Amino acid sequence: MKNYEEFKKSYQFQLNEQQEKAVIRTKGQSLLLAVPGSGKTTVIICRIAYLLMVEKIDPGEILTLTFSRMGARDLKQRYQNMFSKNQAESLQFSTIHSFALSVIRQYERSYRRQAYTVLGNTSPVIKDLYRELFQAFPGEIELGEISQRIGFCKNMLLTTKEIKLLPPMEIDFIKIYEAYEAYKLTAHLMDFDDILKYAWGLLKKYPELLNFFQKKYNYIHLDEAQDTSKIQFKIIELLAGKNGNLFMVGDEDQSIYGFRGAFPESLLSFKETWPQGEVLLMETNYRSTRQIVEKANAFIKLNHERYKKEMDTPNGVGIPIIREWVKSSEDQYKLIIESIKHEGKETAVLYRNNESAIPLVDLLDGEKIPYQIKEHSPQFFTHFMIKDIQLFYQFACYPTDPDLFAQMYYKMDAAISKETVAQLKNHLGLNQNVFDALINLSRKRPWQIERFKELKDGFQRLKTANPQNGIQMILDDLGYRSYLNFRISSGQSEENIEQKLSVLKILGGRVANFKDFFTKLDLLEEKLKEPQTQNDKKPRVTLSTLHSSKGLEFEKVFIIDATEGQLPSVSSAPEDEKQYAEEVRLFYVGATRAKKELIFLCVKSKQNGIKPSPFIAYIIDGLPKKKPHSGKPVAGSKNQSPQSVFNPSIKWQDYTGTQEENADMDLSAYQKDTIVTHQRFGKGTIVEKNGAFATIQFEKAGEKKMNLVICITNGVIK
Repeated sequence: MKNYEEFKKSYQFQLNEQQEKAVIRTKGQSLLLAVPGSGKTTVIICRIAYLLMVEKIDPGEILTLTFSRMGARDLKQRYQNMFSKNQAESLQFSTIHSFALSVIRQYERSYRRQAYTVLGNTSPVIKDLYRELFQAFPGEIELGEISQRIGFCKNMLLTTKEIKLLPPMEIDFIKIYEAYEAYKLTAHLMDFDDILKYAWGLLKKYPELLNFFQKKYNYIHLDEAQDTSKIQFKIIELLAGKNGNLFMVGDEDQSIYGFRGAFPESLLSFKETWPQGEVLLMETNYRSTRQIVEKANAFIKLNHERYKKEMDTPNGVGIPIIREWVKSSEDQYKLIIESIKHEGKETAVLYRNNESAIPLVDLLDGEKIPYQIKEHSPQFFTHFMIKDIQLFYQFACYPTDPDLFAQMYYKMDAAISKETVAQLKNHLGLNQNVFDALINLSRKRPWQIERFKELKDGFQRLKTANPQNGIQMILDDLGYRSYLNFRISSGQSEENIEQKLSVLKILGGRVANFKDFFTKLDLLEEKLKEPQTQNDKKPRVTLSTLHSSKGLEFEKVFIIDATEGQLPSVSSAPEDEKQYAEEVRLFYVGATRAKKELIFLCVKSKQNGIKPSPFIAYIIDGLPKKKPHSGKPVAGSKNQSPQSVFNPSIKWQDYTGTQEENADMDLSAYQKDTIVTHQRFGKGTIVEKNGAFATIQFEKAGEKKMNLVICITNGVIK
């Protein structure tokens, strides 16, 4: 084929003007920013085919990298379906990790040296080190959190000093991190993320090795660029060099994996890295109705650092986004069930945390409605709170058992010492209630004797309580809430604990007694271990976290449990610009999964203090009044640089200062090296200041970028 027109005619596909420009600009460096539903995968596939069929590039010269194995397989399959199976087989579609491993293997061949062995499963190693260092047995959740943080540190290229400044965990993370690294070094092992580190190091150290891959791959495609980590981007930067042919496709507005090292700053700094490169846009959303597109397009402008894009659509207006109020969390699940039963639409239920799916799975199974779950985590059922609730109930049934009591005495807020527990067995009479024995031990203060009487009575009532009320009794009457507060102060996530408690209470309200409650939990755990698609039928509903829904689309989307504290999370206050921005992006990704109907289910309850996410009001009713960004705009041309859009507050939306008011605010007292105190993050030092924005290094919470005007106006910083 001689040109693009002949190519297009031959394969009978239609692209819009922005898509065509991305396909035919094959020389130099390009960053294609693709809004949701704009057909980015089609463009990548057509561009590869254009290189092969029109520009006659050898398939061996083209390397296409993406975020996941599934993504790589999908690209290959899409190419095969659209063009040629034989060509697809000759092309390399790979993850960045797989490419990095090929660098290490080439190094072994070229330099006749043996690299470290890949450590497949890191959990046994981390578990053994945990037991050795902390004399305790870690649960699956703790292991997952440690593994995730280790990966984050490596992907973000953090120094030991920077690692120490990360938010605290319940254990000394740096201690186990250093022990883990030392173990691998001694055993000549490398883990999954070490592959990236070693490949990057080898490419930097050996110019001949880098030259080998640069000559081999003259055309590099990077899909899902917003999901790449700092070290992954460093590898791409080395491979492309300053003059290579690089095509990056992504959308900084859809970067939602910061917790595992995603680095959208690589997109925002594209023109700094490649001054001769060009930023291209694909702004047409072919997926959603105009109602959804226009609302989502306005909502994403909450964020401060982003490229200027205006998402549009040729689709009809459609029905308005719906905010449906329900009386309780249980009611939202029942509403969804009724909707699915009476409609045949392609439906998805999206949520922030995996726990939200569990009560819905319970109802779907009861109604025999086929469903599929995207990447469900089984960790809920191994959480320490479930084990503790079982322990409390067991002791309620056997209040004379000192061994049961010894496992839980410190969780009931009664100031009971180890020495007292040790004495208990010697003073406990046959079939004597533990609390009676404690009272008889005397030498206890009057308030403590009274507390023992309260606990004895509380456990007697717990034995016959229904599970929903019983869980609340355990929290309030039996002192467990104080223990949970201690765990939260030690690093446990408050929002995750509250979410799990909410789910347990919902499930507890569906059965009459604790025996049935624990049976239900066991059955649900087994059910969720089964293959994703249930009942061997076509699923009528897809259940997914907001994170796992990325790249998917559905006619009708319910978003549930979008509450203040969950979305945005407790840890993402609006003055913490970076974390807050990711929360905005996550909400945006969820909203843009819907093709025709988008429904937010909101619990309206004064009793439990649950409030809907303010994001729901922002996307439906419009953004609150906001003042322009007071710092310097990001450098670059109008169409190819991130725009400066003020990030409004969430809990402090009463302040709607004008630009003039902002200009009048005296920030002279807040300069570099000024020590400040934040009401949540504690003491910190300003390390950089740019207009109204300051980067503050907190002693315990690490580095945060904040808007001083918001913080000062609302008394957050002093």
